[in-house]
Amino acid sequence: MYFKNPTVAAGAAALAVIGQATAQDILPDSELPQIGGGYFNASDPALAGYTYNGVPPFAAGAFDGYYKWALNNNTVSINNATYLSLPFGITDLGQKNTIYPFYIVSEGTPKEITLNSAKSDGACDLEGEGKGQGKGQDKGQDKGQDKAKFKKILHIIFENQVYNWTMSSPWWQVAAKRGKLLTNSHGIAHPSYPNYASIVAGDFFGVSAENFYFLNTTSIYDLLDAKNLDYASYVEWYTPVATERGPNDCNNAVFLGPMDGLNFPDSSPIYRRLDVPALLFSTYVEQYSRCERVLKASQHFYNDVFSNKLPAYSFYVPDMLHNAHDPVPDESMFDTAASSGMWLNSFLDMYLEELTAQGTLVVATWDEATWPNGSDSVPNNNNSIATILFGHGITPNTYDDNYLTHYGLLRGAISNFGLGSLGRNDTNATNGDLTQFIN
Repeated sequence: MYFKNPTVAAGAAALAVIGQATAQDILPDSELPQIGGGYFNASDPALAGYTYNGVPPFAAGAFDGYYKWALNNNTVSINNATYLSLPFGITDLGQKNTIYPFYIVSEGTPKEITLNSAKSDGACDLEGEGKGQGKGQDKGQDKGQDKAKFKKILHIIFENQVYNWTMSSPWWQVAAKRGKLLTNSHGIAHPSYPNYASIVAGDFFGVSAENFYFLNTTSIYDLLDAKNLDYASYVEWYTPVATERGPNDCNNAVFLGPMDGLNFPDSSPIYRRLDVPALLFSTYVEQYSRCERVLKASQHFYNDVFSNKLPAYSFYVPDMLHNAHDPVPDESMFDTAASSGMWLNSFLDMYLEELTAQGTLVVATWDEATWPNGSDSVPNNNNSIATILFGHGITPNTYDDNYLTHYGLLRGAISNFGLGSLGRNDTNATNGDLTQFIN
């Protein structure tokens, strides 16, 4: 296995990035990274009847080497769609049992990261703000830590709605009254996968499809590790896998859980790997200590919040019904804004007061903008999505028209915690900065 080691500032240890095979379209078995579990050997006899779906992340000749991909056909993930026809007596839903081969995507020249040991620019003193509030954070526990605008940032990402479609729902209008609505917020690309990658890595690395892809790049998790800041992903329907590395290894199955409804053909497995940003990176999953931080939401999130163990940087990943991707059983695809808005309001009922007391910024946003008919470009919607901020430092029932992209979400988190830079679009101020919206 080859390694490329980006040069980092502040004397930090170099971060190993898995090397690229010589030929763009071949990844030898000897160079496969450790990715946890949830995948199969393509020669498994149980997969003999599966349909091969080897869609590359981008055309082999694209980007002139700026991005590269390599393929390994021996390691695969699967979609087992058998349950879609039984026991309901439905014989043809246009879906088949499918094999997805392993692809790895790299930068032709890996970006250097810069680590910043200085305190966050423009930081405010949360300890002072907590005085006299009755339910403030324990002031003693933050001694020696860098002060930031927010002690914690929690992301919740919803699926596939243009701004006007989302905000026409009374449930999202109610949610907006509890926070600050960002009216000029935008996704980066289509389909969903590149948007999830961009939020944590500052690029989508040319990926223009959705499959069993791994990104061989640095991400915000490398900066957080260098700063000794904790992080986690709380994922609905996710279950870790026991491997030789330990009992809580990364599960890289592309789909998990049962079918999420009976509204054919708008139903699917209730969980998708691509909605979990951390799992998209080979540089994340090759480390077991990181895999232990991808958690089943129902078992961990409540306790972590109310025991004040929620880490500094986290994602809550709703399932395919809660995130508006699929309709619940008694609605159509045109009504998913309502069901997702109901879920968000109940989430805020349960957690917002406690999260606010702990100095948490809650960011509810969408991955990309699509129209009810599924079109991404007709009429052109400029990837306009709804983003609402809740929690610490946010005045309820307000709005802001300043421009923000997913790159700006990343830039804001890096700025807030004083992390440095990934050397990508997190350095571009024109993408906005999440922290600019604090009151």
